[in-house]
Amino acid sequence: MVGSAATVGLAGCLGGGESIQTSYGCDLTSQEPVGSLPQPTLGPDDASVTVDLFEDFACPHCATFATGALQQLKTEYLDGKSVRFRHFDFPIPVSETWSYAVANAARSVQASLTDAAFFEFSLAAYQNQADYTYERLGDLADTVGAAPCSVMRDISSETYDQVVADNKETGVKRGVESTPQIFVNGAKVTVPRGGDRYTQISNAIDATL
Repeated sequence: MVGSAATVGLAGCLGGGESIQTSYGCDLTSQEPVGSLPQPTLGPDDASVTVDLFEDFACPHCATFATGALQQLKTEYLDGKSVRFRHFDFPIPVSETWSYAVANAARSVQASLTDAAFFEFSLAAYQNQADYTYERLGDLADTVGAAPCSVMRDISSETYDQVVADNKETGVKRGVESTPQIFVNGAKVTVPRGGDRYTQISNAIDATL
């Protein structure tokens, strides 16, 4: 797709004739779809404990978890060499627009930079979840060192939709029904209604170490 510097219509998951409205002078030429991409990971590859995170970028509960309990868990466990965290996309979707647009943006950051940049962008996205706009996603990409127009092209082209779809299929096979859903070494962590997600996950990690 090629459009003006400010407004380019999107197809697919955005629907309804929605368009990118930004101040970036981007040429949104259509990109080739990407069929596979490694799971974004923090922590050593040979860690004895793997914490899998199934998330939807438009899910308010995911934002609460990502900006709260997950940051506590990273602070507590990433200093050592025994725990790693892996992200999986699981668009319910809460939003037909943002569940996919932000996932494509985050994967664009991962592909152009590093897994660490992916998680940095993801946290910033969750912190701005109530104010998602294409302009904001471009600004957040720029903040972590990614090229805003490259991210806009990947959102417009839905470049990583197959990656996202494959992640969701993995979640479905593992019994994910809602987000965020956490697994510790393959075991689903069940949080009772009103329970403390941090405590439940921390206990599961400690029991496995």
